[in-house]
Amino acid sequence: MSKWTALSCDDCGREFFVHEDWDNPPSLCKDCRNERAAQWSEPLCEDCGTTMRIHRDWNNPPTICKSCKEQRAAQWYERRCTDCGTVMRIHRDWDNPPAICKSCKERRDARWYDKSCEHCGKPIRVSRDWDSPPKFCSTCKNMYAPKDARCHHCGKGFTISTGMQINCHQSGWELPRKCPDCRELFKHKPFRTVCETRLFGNVVYRTYNSLGQLIAESRDETTLLGAEQRRHRSGEGKTAGITRDKTTLFGTPYRETTRTDGSVKSRSQEKTTIFGTKYTESVGGSSDTKHETTTETTLFGRIFRRTK
Repeated sequence: MSKWTALSCDDCGREFFVHEDWDNPPSLCKDCRNERAAQWSEPLCEDCGTTMRIHRDWNNPPTICKSCKEQRAAQWYERRCTDCGTVMRIHRDWDNPPAICKSCKERRDARWYDKSCEHCGKPIRVSRDWDSPPKFCSTCKNMYAPKDARCHHCGKGFTISTGMQINCHQSGWELPRKCPDCRELFKHKPFRTVCETRLFGNVVYRTYNSLGQLIAESRDETTLLGAEQRRHRSGEGKTAGITRDKTTLFGTPYRETTRTDGSVKSRSQEKTTIFGTKYTESVGGSSDTKHETTTETTLFGRIFRRTK
């Protein structure tokens, strides 16, 4: 006849019976076993649908099963930030995995700011580390790309920068026709023109700036058709312009200087002040600058022309 043995429940201590033929006799009474079973639930894995055992006392119950968790973990790998060396978690499905960590990205972003293009006002991204931040956006740079030009005074090649083109456009000026060296020569006023006689009696008029640098020299000549004119050459000997006498529609005489391409460089006219002083008024350049030239005499009695 089968023999039953009395045991005490591990949870509540109450007595219950187990049979000697049972391979795995329980350690809990039936009531405690039922109570423990009620603490477990069997939700489905969100990835594969497999049934899982979840205890109600767990603070962070899983939403995917163990095998799916391992499969998800295999999709991640580690990479070090190129700036600080911090280890980052990178997913294999990301199209553009980061090269720097979040804190380094924020630090890099803080080095950048927006400034307005000085021509169109469009915002430009500028780094605080740049010694010379750009003044113009890429659109304006392309529209006013640097141009190669040849100096109308000395003949040397030079480049008209983007900034110069935009400045001329905003001010309503023509693009510069002189190279930077010649513009520097003409910047120092007043000018002084001296009449000099060379060998064989040839007369030449040399013009100097206020620093005593030679700007140009001029000589009178007669064309094949018998017309008189004055040819102007740069210090290097290149023809910079020709001056001819002309008359307005009302018969007023004036002089006109044209460039080698035929365009008008300047016009001049003889005038007299209210005090009876005679002077030459000339207007020219891309900004129609007005100049006054008077005849003066040095302490040694040498006559020269001063242009202001």
